[in-house]
Amino acid sequence: MTTLIVQINKEKDLSALQEVLNGLGLEYKLQEDEWAGLSSTEIEGIKAGLADIEAGRIFTHKEAMDRIANKLKQLGIDK
Repeated sequence: MTTLIVQINKEKDLSALQEVLNGLGLEYKLQEDEWAGLSSTEIEGIKAGLADIEAGRIFTHKEAMDRIANKLKQLGIDK
Protein backbone atom coordinates (compact mmCIF):
# COMPACT_ATOMS: atom_id res chain seq x y z
CA MET A 1 0.00 0.00 0.00
CA THR A 2 1.19 3.52 -0.77
CA THR A 3 0.05 6.57 1.17
CA LEU A 4 -0.55 9.88 -0.57
CA ILE A 5 -0.97 13.04 1.48
CA VAL A 6 -2.68 15.94 -0.26
CA GLN A 7 -3.26 19.31 1.38
CA ILE A 8 -6.22 21.15 -0.07
CA ASN A 9 -8.47 24.14 0.45
CA LYS A 10 -11.36 22.18 1.91
CA GLU A 11 -14.20 24.43 0.82
CA LYS A 12 -12.91 24.84 -2.71
CA ASP A 13 -11.30 21.53 -3.64
CA LEU A 14 -12.64 18.74 -1.43
CA SER A 15 -15.73 17.82 -3.43
CA ALA A 16 -13.80 17.77 -6.72
CA LEU A 17 -11.08 15.58 -5.25
CA GLN A 18 -13.66 13.19 -3.78
CA GLU A 19 -15.32 12.86 -7.20
CA VAL A 20 -12.00 11.99 -8.83
CA LEU A 21 -11.05 9.45 -6.17
CA ASN A 22 -14.50 7.86 -6.23
CA GLY A 23 -14.42 7.77 -10.04
CA LEU A 24 -11.11 5.92 -9.93
CA GLY A 25 -12.49 3.49 -7.36
CA LEU A 26 -9.86 4.45 -4.81
CA GLU A 27 -10.36 4.18 -1.07
CA TYR A 28 -9.48 7.27 0.93
CA LYS A 29 -9.73 8.69 4.41
CA LEU A 30 -10.20 12.36 5.27
CA GLN A 31 -8.15 13.61 8.19
CA GLU A 32 -8.49 17.11 9.62
CA ASP A 33 -5.23 18.76 10.65
CA GLU A 34 -5.91 20.78 13.78
CA TRP A 35 -2.39 22.21 13.62
CA ALA A 36 -2.69 23.49 10.04
CA GLY A 37 -1.37 27.00 9.59
CA LEU A 38 0.68 26.99 12.80
CA SER A 39 4.46 27.17 12.89
CA SER A 40 6.47 24.53 14.72
CA THR A 41 7.28 27.12 17.39
CA GLU A 42 3.58 27.82 17.95
CA ILE A 43 2.79 24.10 18.14
CA GLU A 44 5.61 23.54 20.65
CA GLY A 45 4.30 26.42 22.77
CA ILE A 46 0.77 25.05 22.77
CA LYS A 47 1.96 21.57 23.68
CA ALA A 48 4.11 22.99 26.50
CA GLY A 49 1.10 24.91 27.80
CA LEU A 50 -1.05 21.78 27.74
CA ALA A 51 1.66 19.91 29.63
CA ASP A 52 1.73 22.70 32.23
CA ILE A 53 -2.04 22.38 32.68
CA GLU A 54 -1.82 18.61 33.10
CA ALA A 55 0.99 19.03 35.65
CA GLY A 56 -0.96 21.65 37.61
CA ARG A 57 1.44 24.49 36.79
CA ILE A 58 -1.29 27.08 36.35
CA PHE A 59 -2.59 30.27 37.97
CA THR A 60 -6.12 31.59 38.14
CA HIS A 61 -6.76 34.97 36.53
CA LYS A 62 -6.87 36.58 39.98
CA GLU A 63 -3.57 34.96 41.01
CA ALA A 64 -1.89 36.14 37.82
CA MET A 65 -3.22 39.69 38.21
CA ASP A 66 -2.07 39.77 41.86
CA ARG A 67 1.41 38.59 40.87
CA ILE A 68 1.62 41.25 38.17
CA ALA A 69 0.41 43.97 40.55
CA ASN A 70 2.96 42.91 43.17
CA LYS A 71 5.79 42.93 40.62
CA LEU A 72 4.79 46.38 39.38
CA LYS A 73 4.71 47.59 42.98
CA GLN A 74 8.21 46.16 43.58
CA LEU A 75 9.45 48.00 40.50
CA GLY A 76 7.81 51.22 41.67
CA ILE A 77 5.59 51.52 38.61
CA ASP A 78 2.25 50.70 40.17
CA LYS A 79 -0.69 53.07 39.82
